[in-house]
Amino acid sequence: MTSHLPPRLVLIEDNPADVLLVREAIRSRGLSVDLIVYPDVPEAIAALCDGENSPPDAIPLDLNLPKGEGMNVVKVLRDSARLGRVPLAILTSSRSPRDIEQAKRFKVDSYIHKPSTLDDFLLVVGNAVSDLLPQ
Repeated sequence: MTSHLPPRLVLIEDNPADVLLVREAIRSRGLSVDLIVYPDVPEAIAALCDGENSPPDAIPLDLNLPKGEGMNVVKVLRDSARLGRVPLAILTSSRSPRDIEQAKRFKVDSYIHKPSTLDDFLLVVGNAVSDLLPQ
């Protein structure tokens, strides 16, 4: 008998309100995931690069993070043999052309501007998470 574990989703986000909204977006889509949250760049990089932890199934992350830049996490992930193919979405309030261009260069799977209304946030983020996860 095989057990079907839910996919592991690592969310890198420092804002507790946004973490709550992402949880609600996941719930509203009826998705079952093991959600792990890291609030800053050093903690995220250390945990993700720790060979004792299995690679997550997908990673959404904010760019505006404490103790470093979110794009540094993207670079570390994409340069990693073990983590380089993990589906990755940037979930940010930034509309910076520089950020968007860097995301393309690092082959980020999705660049999502955080919607400003609750309904739009739940729909857009719920769809984005669903699209990132293995089918």
